[in-house]
Amino acid sequence: MCAMRPSRSRSFPIAAERQAVPEARRLVLAVVRGWDLQLTSETLEELALLCSEIIANAVRHTTGPSTLTVLWTGSRLRVEVTDTAPGLPAPRGCTLNSESGRGLMLIAAIATDWGTTPTPTGKAVWFELTPPPPTTHGNSHDLFQTSPKKPTTPTPKLPYPARDAALETPARMPALTGWPGARAGRPRPC
Repeated sequence: MCAMRPSRSRSFPIAAERQAVPEARRLVLAVVRGWDLQLTSETLEELALLCSEIIANAVRHTTGPSTLTVLWTGSRLRVEVTDTAPGLPAPRGCTLNSESGRGLMLIAAIATDWGTTPTPTGKAVWFELTPPPPTTHGNSHDLFQTSPKKPTTPTPKLPYPARDAALETPARMPALTGWPGARAGRPRPC
C-alpha cells in the first residue's frame, strides 16, 4: 500500500546536455519502481512526462550541472530539480502552432502541486503526484465487478475518481480558472 510506506529519497546529478534528459527520466522510473510503491501505469506515464519536462527545462536553460531529487513522502511522490540559474521559470507566450513553451502548462495540469523555490546557488523547480489509492482487493487488474442483477454484464469499479475528460481538452484549458498554480499566486502558464 502506497500510503503506508515510509518516506524515501534519492538524488543524483544531471549533466547539462540533451542526452541527460531520457537518461535521468529512466533513472527516476527505475528508482520509483525499486521502491515498490504499486503505482498504476497511468501514474508512471504521468511521472515520465513531467520528469521529461522539468529535466529538459533545467538542461535547456542552464549551463551548469543540475541535481535531481526523487522523494516519496509516504503519500506523495515529489521530483525536484535544482540548478544554477537564478531566474525562476515563467510561462512564455505560445501560439497554437508553437513547438515549445507548454511545459509549465503540462506540469500545472497534471501534477497534484508544483512550484519553484530560490536557492543560494540558483533555484529548485518541483512537482508532486499523489498516486490513486489501491483497490479494495489489492489487485490493480480487478477494475470490474459484476452486477448482482446482471452477472454477465461488468460495471466499472475504478480504484480512484475518474477524470472529466471534457475539462482536460485543449480548447477548455485556457477557460479553467482553478489550475493548481493559482493557489500559490503563480502566473498562469500559456
